[in-house]
Amino acid sequence: MSTASKTLTIISRLAIIVAVISALALIGTLVLYFQHIAIPPVIMAFAVWGLPVAFVLAAVVVISNILKRRNL
Repeated sequence: MSTASKTLTIISRLAIIVAVISALALIGTLVLYFQHIAIPPVIMAFAVWGLPVAFVLAAVVVISNILKRRNL
């Protein structure tokens, strides 16, 4: 396994982890909101920024795979 493949594997796993944490933060935000409990800033930050970051990481993986295949 090459270094580029290991890096892409790490980036794709990181994207999945960030997306799952963000989805859980969105659910937590909704639950806390409807229970009239103050939402901690960390949960709100993950809820707001997690999915866009995961999308960008996934796009990096897709684009790098396309470039890697075209070079062969």
